[in-house]
Amino acid sequence: MKYLVPLLAVCLLAACTSRPTTSGISVEQASAQYQQQLKVDNPELAKKLAITDVKTRQTNQLTDVVVTLSSQYKKSQYLQYQFTWYDGDGFVIKGNHSPWQALTLFGFANMQLPGLAPTSDAVTFSLAVREVSTQAQEFKK
Repeated sequence: MKYLVPLLAVCLLAACTSRPTTSGISVEQASAQYQQQLKVDNPELAKKLAITDVKTRQTNQLTDVVVTLSSQYKKSQYLQYQFTWYDGDGFVIKGNHSPWQALTLFGFANMQLPGLAPTSDAVTFSLAVREVSTQAQEFKK
């Protein structure tokens, strides 16, 4: 019992300090007025990237969006991005996840990330950006 409490404390501290691996930074469309909210899950990546512009329009009753991603870093960054679409009540539209798209963002460059809603029910969106590991993975027996 005397070892259980310190072990639990170490596990809790490790969980609090571990870095999320699924997303680095993301932007969400908060309302019909297209107010952007920046969510940072990876502070290291957030220092290297900025979302500088979000534009939306209606095209054939579908929401069309372009998010401008800007590099704040001198070296190339290997990233992936993914749009998620929501209906008017804020629920994720099932089966609409776009696959993770790879992109290379060169030092201090800007890139526009386009997204098109899968149905006319999609009225809001979120965009997640994450780093791609460039290190070789080894499997151990």
